[in-house]
Amino acid sequence: MATMPQTLREPSMWDSFRQGVRASGVPWLFILPSLVIMLVISFLPQFYQIIISLQDFRTENLGGNPAPFIGLENFVKVLSGDLNVPNYDFFALLGFNVMWTITNVALHVTIGVGVALVLNSKVVIGRRLYRTLYVIPWALPPYISGLIWNNLWQQNGGGFNLMFGSINENLGTNIPTNTNWLGDVNPPIDLRAIAPALIIVGFGGLAAWMLYRLVRVGLRQPNGKFDTERVLFNGGIVLVAGTLAVMALLDVLNNGWNGASGPIIRLLDRAGAPVLAFYAVLIANSWLGWPFNMVVATGALQSIPLELYEAAEVDGATKWDQLKNITLPLIRPAMVPAIMLGTIWTFNQFNVIYFITAGGPRGQTDLLVTQSYKLIAQEQLYGAAAAFSIVVFFVLLVITLINNRVTRATEAFNE
Repeated sequence: MATMPQTLREPSMWDSFRQGVRASGVPWLFILPSLVIMLVISFLPQFYQIIISLQDFRTENLGGNPAPFIGLENFVKVLSGDLNVPNYDFFALLGFNVMWTITNVALHVTIGVGVALVLNSKVVIGRRLYRTLYVIPWALPPYISGLIWNNLWQQNGGGFNLMFGSINENLGTNIPTNTNWLGDVNPPIDLRAIAPALIIVGFGGLAAWMLYRLVRVGLRQPNGKFDTERVLFNGGIVLVAGTLAVMALLDVLNNGWNGASGPIIRLLDRAGAPVLAFYAVLIANSWLGWPFNMVVATGALQSIPLELYEAAEVDGATKWDQLKNITLPLIRPAMVPAIMLGTIWTFNQFNVIYFITAGGPRGQTDLLVTQSYKLIAQEQLYGAAAAFSIVVFFVLLVITLINNRVTRATEAFNE
């Protein structure tokens, strides 16, 4: 008796799901504990932080008492500076934080690469010993280094004032020996009078330069495809920088050159007039940070084939030509990620600031991260601190996106 052929039916969605679970169930079982732990220790606290950022959450609410819901009021107060906190100004903090990061990273990279180049030369005796000794500042716990530098910068009995006194006695010089490094509120350099010009020219120039690059390179990749990522990145910078420049210009036109005090102008309130304490922590953090860049640069330098330099010498290239056309381009792939990582570290440098100056004098050396800590530890403004931290998160997100863009651009440059 002949049998009827069976028709093949298409598996249902449920059947496909069960087959997928059978095929990949074991790997999911292995990573499930990690996912649960990440959910508990990372995502749930972040979700709770968002909740309390929308509430007037204070010390009395820690015991379980419900805090009143106030919506986005904490965010408005954080950005407008309307917090009952001494010396608080978000835009002045942000401007100082950016200036602090740029100056530190520039010093870290310049000193680190310079020392690596010197120690990579065969004429230097004891190169391994020097490399080992120079890594010690980076290897020390930051809070210990912070306490050491705090003692060195003290006005009474501090190491530097005592050293200057000894120099005066032995050399007959007249160096001040009673400088209040950490407490003097009078800035040695004050650029706030020209802050509007710096803001307008700086942001306006950045917008014009990025627009020029966008137009010059074009909107498409070499293969003809529309370069969406580059257009969005460059166009975003043009839009943001141009908007900030226009806002500063309107502030000047409405309030006059000396009366302009809008949020964009206030970016240079502290960054344009750093006090002595800034230079103290700048020196300390530079001492801590440059060894990392030296280690990265040393590894990159030792991977460069010597044949390239020998061929360059045969062609008559000078040492400067070799540095410019061989050394720097070939260490760039290693240095760019190190610079980006150092930028994030420096932007969030809590230990050096807090243990040397505690943000003083009068909040002039506070960073965003130290101000966030003070909102909780000193002011007990938990709701405002949560909102403040979320704002800082988005600032760091922008830095991370720029980091990813620059890193991918470097990878494309090397291919």
